[in-house]
Amino acid sequence: MKKIACLLLLLVSIQATAQKFYFTARAGLNLADKTNTSGNFKPGLNFGASAEYMFSNLFATELGAYYSMQGSRFKFADTDLQHNYILIPLLAKFYVHKGLNVFAGPQLGIKANVNKQAFGSKEYEDKRIENDMVKPTDISAVIGVGYLLANGFFVSANTNIGITNTAKGWLKYKGTNYPTDGDSYKNLVLQFNFGYRF
Repeated sequence: MKKIACLLLLLVSIQATAQKFYFTARAGLNLADKTNTSGNFKPGLNFGASAEYMFSNLFATELGAYYSMQGSRFKFADTDLQHNYILIPLLAKFYVHKGLNVFAGPQLGIKANVNKQAFGSKEYEDKRIENDMVKPTDISAVIGVGYLLANGFFVSANTNIGITNTAKGWLKYKGTNYPTDGDSYKNLVLQFNFGYRF
């Protein structure tokens, strides 16, 4: 009888511990720009998943991995500069009232690919933004707010503020390297997401 009681206690303990871990799937809209580009916010998508560990009813940490379409839009040239990243945020999350939460933390961006799309302008179609012009990684800070519903669905909005310069200090045009005069090109991204926690 004692052994059965101990086994039941162990199972309850394991179940309680397991309930502290949650996984989420998420997708949403990006509005992305870069500093010192004179561009406008470019729409894009982001999607991915994360794992959340609840230390208490009020505090959690979250580690995620997301594919994110970023860059900038230039109206004068009808051109989109697109930098796609794999984003890996590590967030501290505070549940301030029921499902309402605020979160913040550092984020690593790993460059996936870079391209430039022009619309109706042959001059800009001839220009190619090459992968080796952009640094392979990016560091940013994430600040946001979200709301978790009782059924597991959630919505969130956050800002990714670039900390590191994404350019290597030069741009290439028709095979020639041109210095960027020390300008710093940092990512700035607004994200509006929805998802499900299970």
